[in-house]
Amino acid sequence: MKLFLKHHKSYIIIYFISLFLTVLYSNLKGFIGVGEIIYIFIFNTFILFCFLLYRYYKNKQLYDLFTSGISSIDDSLDAANESELSKDVSKLLIRQYDLYISNMEKCDKKYKDHLTFINQWVHQMKTPIAVMKLQLKEFEGEERAAEMQEEMDKLIRGLDKSLYYARLDSFQKDFIIKKVNLKEIIRESVNENKRLFIKNRITPRLDIDNDITILSDYKWLKFVVQQIIENGIKYSRNKGTMLFIESVKDKDKVKLNIKDGGIGIAKKDLRRVFDQFFTGENGRKYGESTGMGLYLCREVLTKLGHVITVESEIDKGTTVTIEFIAHD
Repeated sequence: MKLFLKHHKSYIIIYFISLFLTVLYSNLKGFIGVGEIIYIFIFNTFILFCFLLYRYYKNKQLYDLFTSGISSIDDSLDAANESELSKDVSKLLIRQYDLYISNMEKCDKKYKDHLTFINQWVHQMKTPIAVMKLQLKEFEGEERAAEMQEEMDKLIRGLDKSLYYARLDSFQKDFIIKKVNLKEIIRESVNENKRLFIKNRITPRLDIDNDITILSDYKWLKFVVQQIIENGIKYSRNKGTMLFIESVKDKDKVKLNIKDGGIGIAKKDLRRVFDQFFTGENGRKYGESTGMGLYLCREVLTKLGHVITVESEIDKGTTVTIEFIAHD
C-alpha cells in the first residue's frame, strides 16, 4: 500500500489543488455556498478514494511483487493478472529474462569454444615436445642436452597447468573418487621431479606409512602434490637442502605435510597466497612465478573435499598441509 500511495502521490496532490481552486473560484463568484463546498469535497474525495481502491485492488499482485521481489521466473508470470499494467510489466520481465538467457548462451558457447581451443592447443603442443625429447636422447649426457631437457620440463609443466586450469570449471565431469594409497602418489610425484631435485641439490625425505589410504581422485591429487613439490624446490634454491614429506594420522583424519627449508613467505602475503595471480614478494624475486599454482591447488582440493593450509616463516621455510579423511 505504501508503494502504491507513493506512486499516486502526485495525482492525489494535483486532484486536491484542482478541487480547491475550482471551489474557491466558484465561492468567490457566489456560485456556491459553504454547505455546497463541503458536499463537493466529500463527494469528490469519495469518488477519488473508490477509484484508488479499485486501482490498488487490480494491481495488488504487482505491488506485492515490487515489495517482496522476484525469487523465480514464475513470480514474473504471476504478476500478469487482469490489470493491463501488470500484463505489461510481466511481458517486460519475460522479455528481459529471454535476453538474459540468450546472452548467457552466447557467453557459454564462447567459453566452450575457448576451452576446446585450449585443450586442442595443449595436446598439439605435446606432440612436437615428445618428438624433441626423443631427439634429445641422442645427446644424453651432454651439458647442453641437460639444459634443453630442463627447459622442456618447464614447458611441459606449464602446458599441464594450463590444461588443468582450463578443465577446472568442468571438474565434475573429469574426476573419479576411489581409494588412493598416499605413499604411492607421493613417490610417483617425487620420481617425476627427480631432475628438478638433482639440479637444485635438494633431497626429498619421505616419512609416510605404507598402509595409509584416502578417498580422492588420483590424477587431480597428483597434480596438486606436484605443484606443491615444485614450489618447495623452487623457493629452496640456494637455501635449503631437504624437502620433508610426512604423513600424520589423527583418528579419522590424515594430514600430509610438505615442508621446505627455503626463503619462506612474508607474513603480509600469507593470507593471499591462494588468490588467483597473486605472486607476492617471492614472485618478484623469482620471475617464473605465475600466481596460479596454489590457487589451482586450493580450488582442486576444495572440489575434492580436502583442506589445504600454509604456514611459513621468513628464512626458515614453508609448510603446506593437506588434510584428508582417512579410509581404512
